[in-house]
Amino acid sequence: MSKLLPFIIMAVVILPVHAAEPFRMVLIDTEQNIYEETIQLAGSDVTPDSPVSWSLRKYVLHGGKQEGIDVIDVNNGKLSFTVVPTRGMSILRAQIGDLNLGPDSPDKILIHPKHIDPKTPTDLDELKDFSEWMFRSGLKFFRESETGDSDDSIGDKGKMKTLRDEIGLISASQVEVVIEREVPYRIRIRGRIDQDITNGGKFELWTEVSTEPNSNAFQISDKITNLSEIKQEYEILYHIDFGRPLIGKDARFFGPMRRVTPIDEHSASDVSNFYRYHGPTAEFNEQGYLLQLWADDNNQTKVMFHNAARDNAVSMALSVEQLPLVGLWKNPAAYEDGYVTALEPGTSFPRNKTIERQFGQVPKLAPNQSRSFVIDFALYVDKEQVSNTQAQIAKIWAGRKTKFDTGPHVSAKATLKEIIDAARTWRPSYASWHGKPAPDFTLIDIAGARHSLSDYRGRDVMIIFWATWCGPCIREIPDLIELRKAVSEDDLAMLAISNERLDLVKYFAERAKMNYTVLVDQGTLPGPYNKVNAIPCSFFVDPEGKIKLATTGLISLEEIKAILEAE
Repeated sequence: MSKLLPFIIMAVVILPVHAAEPFRMVLIDTEQNIYEETIQLAGSDVTPDSPVSWSLRKYVLHGGKQEGIDVIDVNNGKLSFTVVPTRGMSILRAQIGDLNLGPDSPDKILIHPKHIDPKTPTDLDELKDFSEWMFRSGLKFFRESETGDSDDSIGDKGKMKTLRDEIGLISASQVEVVIEREVPYRIRIRGRIDQDITNGGKFELWTEVSTEPNSNAFQISDKITNLSEIKQEYEILYHIDFGRPLIGKDARFFGPMRRVTPIDEHSASDVSNFYRYHGPTAEFNEQGYLLQLWADDNNQTKVMFHNAARDNAVSMALSVEQLPLVGLWKNPAAYEDGYVTALEPGTSFPRNKTIERQFGQVPKLAPNQSRSFVIDFALYVDKEQVSNTQAQIAKIWAGRKTKFDTGPHVSAKATLKEIIDAARTWRPSYASWHGKPAPDFTLIDIAGARHSLSDYRGRDVMIIFWATWCGPCIREIPDLIELRKAVSEDDLAMLAISNERLDLVKYFAERAKMNYTVLVDQGTLPGPYNKVNAIPCSFFVDPEGKIKLATTGLISLEEIKAILEAE
């Protein structure tokens, strides 16, 4: 009889493997009255299995107008960046090796939002309150403009103003650090910003800035929600500055361009070279371009800036569904005056909302509806990385053509207010005269003939104050020549007035081939014309003889046409 061997049937139960819970630390929570003034975290303590050392430090700035600003420094072992919770979770700087993105001088301090009133109008071109590498603008609008009412075209009341609606000036109400304890050990800084605009909507922004140890990249991931009870328009724009050492002579912007539109005639004159950078040039006027990008089959696109040597670069990847429009601003002034370029991806172009509505570029959110926006940044410090990134962008571009607009795109249906609100290179002036009868005058032209303003009653009149020594005036002349060719003298009279010597004006006008009426003033003009102290300055007089608008600054051909057509 065979011996039966006992056997044991073992039941093997495979227990699920749970990923380690992420490390979490609340730094700020206004609802729970939590505030950590300073903290320091090290990878060796939080992620001991990570082969790369990293660190995170939160502290408070002191002294002057930066007193009380919270900042968070993250160093992933290769790349470092600084988040500013007190200023809308903006990014102060990012750095890898010698490539530093952010303020390049110690005098560019941060200003605590308590010292800034976003409802107070400021000069249109004033950005001194923003020293960060990246800050957000929105959410109700980017900028709404108003015009002072003053005969003094260069006085404070006569300047074009902007009412900033910058979410970048709101302190985060919640901030937390979340760190994965397992591969890839992602480090996240999350913040909540609440924007409650009286009679203008209530929005919540949750933002996350994250990176991985030893990576050359980081990501900004935002989610905005409409917390009001009605559908609300919204706009969001990311203003990102680039300067030295990345931008300089022969630096380049590279991206899969679908369409490039200059903001004014000065920019249009160099639109085919919009991607090239010159060395510092004193008194060089800013150039601006509105960009639309080609994308891949997943609606993803990428652009980059690289230096002249092509061994330093920064790339930005995003979805054209989320952020379909990009503004590019070039200010190649002297280094001491702010040699910088700016990129502004957004839901709309950086123009007044009334203009963007006409192009269907102001989205809306239903109550409790949300939208998300993700931007991936990467920094490169060798030629191979730069070359590989350039190849990735070229693959997205796929040989598709770029449309270059030859002038700024202003809707022909725009109202006068909308045209004024969209202006960047000029401002309205002598507002107290708008709608009033234009005082008559009589002057001699360069051929000796007499001209009175009243001679032209029944047609539009454009009066241009200029001088032979005025650079912006000279840049305006080709547009005025084209305007004269395009519009009949029966419909529009063009009177250019200089207070210089007759022989000098005549010589200049003949050499410049000015095909419109050129007059000389010898001190006989009445007000408001005799108060002109900044040029170029133009008065638009309607067929009934009333002043429709007066402008100071360089005005484009398309803007002139729009003003003439506007009601």
